[in-house]
Amino acid sequence: MTAMPPIPPMTRQRRQAILRECAGYIELGELLVEVDRSIPRSAEKLLLRALSSLGTLPESTRSSGRVKHLEGEALRALGRWQEALEPLSLAVEKNPQQLEAWLGLGWCLKRLGRLDEAVGTLQKGLVAAPRQPILHYNLACYLSLAGSVQSAVKHLTQAISIDGRFRDLTHVEPDFDPIRSDPRFVAVTHVTV
Repeated sequence: MTAMPPIPPMTRQRRQAILRECAGYIELGELLVEVDRSIPRSAEKLLLRALSSLGTLPESTRSSGRVKHLEGEALRALGRWQEALEPLSLAVEKNPQQLEAWLGLGWCLKRLGRLDEAVGTLQKGLVAAPRQPILHYNLACYLSLAGSVQSAVKHLTQAISIDGRFRDLTHVEPDFDPIRSDPRFVAVTHVTV
C-alpha cells in the first residue's frame, strides 16, 4: 500500500485570500439583513459560507483576533447572538483597538436583553479607543434605553463633538425615544443658528 503524500501547509497568500473572501461574504450578507426581520436565504447562504471557509483555516490562524472578529460578525448577522459573544470577546481581548468587535459585542448583548453588560462593554471599548465617536454614540443609545439621561447626553455630546454627523442620526434613532423630550437631549441635538 502506498502512503499518501503529506498535505502541504496552507500558504500565507491562501490564508489572506480566504480572509478577504470571508470578509466579503459577511459584508454582502449584512447588506441583505434588515434589523428585526427574518434573515433572507441569500444572506444566510453567504454568512454560512463565510463561517465554513473560516473553518478551513489552520488552527493557528483560526485563533487570531481577525478571524474571531469575522466569525463573531457572521454569527451576529445570522441572529445567533449568544454564539457570537465568545468569538467577539476573544477578538477584543486579542486586539482592544478592534472597534467593530466592541460594537458587535455590545450589539449582541443589547439584543440578548443584557443592557447593563452592553453598557459596560462599550465603556471598556472607550478605554481602548477613547476618540471613537461611534462608540460614544452607541453607548449613548444604550444609556438612553437604561434611563441614564445625564450619561447618555454626555456620551452623545462627545460623539457629536468628534463628528458632527452623529447629530443627524439622533432624529431617527429609536434608542433615544426614552429621552427625546428631555431638555438636555434637545439642547445637544438641535443646532441653533
